[in-house]
Amino acid sequence: MGRVVVWVSSTNLRERVGLWKVCGRLRECRIPRKDIAIVELDPPFRGPDMRESAVPTWCSASELGTLPARLSEARPWPRERYWRAVRLWSQYTAADPRRLAQNCARGIEGFPELAPLWALLSSFFPRRTTEGTLRLSRFDELLMSILSSEWQTPLAVASRDLRSGMDLWRMLSCTGDLFLPRRLEHWADHDASAAVERAPGPKPPDAGYPMLSEVYRLTERGMRLRHEGLVRLTDAPSLPIAGTEAYSASAPWVLLEDGRLARP
Repeated sequence: MGRVVVWVSSTNLRERVGLWKVCGRLRECRIPRKDIAIVELDPPFRGPDMRESAVPTWCSASELGTLPARLSEARPWPRERYWRAVRLWSQYTAADPRRLAQNCARGIEGFPELAPLWALLSSFFPRRTTEGTLRLSRFDELLMSILSSEWQTPLAVASRDLRSGMDLWRMLSCTGDLFLPRRLEHWADHDASAAVERAPGPKPPDAGYPMLSEVYRLTERGMRLRHEGLVRLTDAPSLPIAGTEAYSASAPWVLLEDGRLARP
């Protein structure tokens, strides 16, 4: 049997986690580790004089131009590193995310993506303060801070964020920009007394413009959630994250101020 060659960005989070998945799947297919060659591509070159990009390094594209030259360097990973990738994929897809969170906080040699990965994932979990108050996730709080009583398309929401600090956009650079209209849909469809209202946008819904096909605005209930926090986790729509779910009624998780996950 010939070699399986896998190339992956040295920085892109989606590709790095995808590599864990590939290692796990190849193991299930009983392909020997020695027959799997991995090429880690160079991070994108920004230049010494470039300002900070709206796209974090950990979510930027690979330097595919270096791939042909790097193929000759492709080698199987050492046994321990390969098995660590397999175990990380198992932890990533687990219903209990605490083991992954612990490894991300502690760090594992050969996997520098762990710290920025948890910085991203943790931003989607609801938070609990030391006083016991339940707060929206950092992503939802940023989203609610941009929404107002005025109708806005998802594109307008993203544009306002770009002008005011790019905090939301940095996360969208990792999730993909269509995560924004999907999350707005979650909020608009949640509960009879929704925190976010929806109406038709300037583009038809089937015209291929998801960032312009609907408009959204914050209701009074949404403003209360933004300022006062949650009474219960189910005040917010659930959100799948890796193998678990944020704002889940059946298996709830909250992010503590020290960065750990806990049951509420």
